[in-house]
Amino acid sequence: MSSNTGISPHATSFTHSYATATALAASGSPTDLSASAKAMSTHYLPSLTSFTLGTTTTIASCTEATTGTLSHLQKLVLAGVGTDIRMIRLAVKEISECAAAVFVTWELVVDGLSQVEAEKLGKKARGWRWRNCYGYRRMTRKGEDGEEEEVVVKEGFEYIVSDDEVGELIKRVPKYFEL
Repeated sequence: MSSNTGISPHATSFTHSYATATALAASGSPTDLSASAKAMSTHYLPSLTSFTLGTTTTIASCTEATTGTLSHLQKLVLAGVGTDIRMIRLAVKEISECAAAVFVTWELVVDGLSQVEAEKLGKKARGWRWRNCYGYRRMTRKGEDGEEEEVVVKEGFEYIVSDDEVGELIKRVPKYFEL
C-alpha cells in the first residue's frame, strides 16, 4: 500500500533527507565523513536494530550510531572504494498509519563513474548497487491549546535489513571486517 496521503509522503521525504546525509561523505575527507556519520545517525531512533546476514545488532544511542557509522565510512575509504554513495531508487510500503517499510537501492560510485555513466561510455563501473530495507516510524500528537497542527513526537528508522549491502561489500572487499 502506497499513497500520497498517510505515512508514505513522510517516509519518502525522511528517506531523501537520509540520502542527503549519506551524500555528505562523498569526498571521503575526514571532516566530511564525520559530518555524514553524525547526520545519518540523527535519522536512527534509539534502540535501532540492524539485521545483517543472520546477525542482529541493537544500537542504543545516537552517539553509538555515529561512532559505528563513522567507522564504516572510514573502512570504505581504507578499502579503496570510497564513500560516494547515492540513492538510486526508493519504494515505500505502508504498514500502518505510523509505520512503513522503505526499500532503498543504493549505489557506491568508485572513481567517479556510476553504472549508468559507465554504460554510456561502454565501460564497466567498479562500483556496485544493493538494496536495504528500513523500518520507518512517525508518531504524532495533536498540538496543544486547540492547535490544528500535529506535533511529531518521534520519527526515524527503527530497523535496517542490510543483508544485500554487506553481502555485496564482502564480495568485493573480502577482508572488510579486518580493516
